[in-house]
Formats: sequence, structure tokens, C-alpha cells
Amino acid sequence: MRTASRSFAEKFHRVVDYMVAALHQQRAIEARRVLQRYHHLLHAPSESSPLNECISVRNEEEFSANAHKSAARERSAPRPSLERA
Repeated sequence: MRTASRSFAEKFHRVVDYMVAALHQQRAIEARRVLQRYHHLLHAPSESSPLNECISVRNEEEFSANAHKSAARERSAPRPSLERA
């Protein structure tokens, strides 16, 4: 009886070993696919980004001037005073 159970145990271990090897191989294939899919994200960024070339960057004075204009519009609008109430 020991030979039958030993044979069964050896077969079981072989099957488990085969399944583990197949899982490892599948994980390696999936890792290669992920690396290929996101290859562009793994590169170091270059000095100038294409996005920076397309967008014109305004200087700080233009931003502050625009901010003051929008605030001036809000100040010029009549506000109801609470004193009348």
C-alpha cells in the first residue's frame, strides 16, 4: 500500500509543480506585455515636453492684470446695502 500512496503523492507533486511553473511563465508573459504597453511612461522625461511647445505661457504681469480686471468688474456692480433693511 505504501507504494501506491507514494506513487500518488509523487504524481500529485508533479502536477502541482507543473501548475506552479505554468503560473510563473504566465506571470512573466504578462509582465512583458505590461512593459511593452507602458514603455512610453518608463522613459525619462526629456527637457522639453511637447505640451510645453503647444501652450503659450503668459508671464506673471498678464495674469495679475487679468485678475485685477475681473475683480474691478465685481466691485463696480451695485450691491444692496444692509443699512436700509
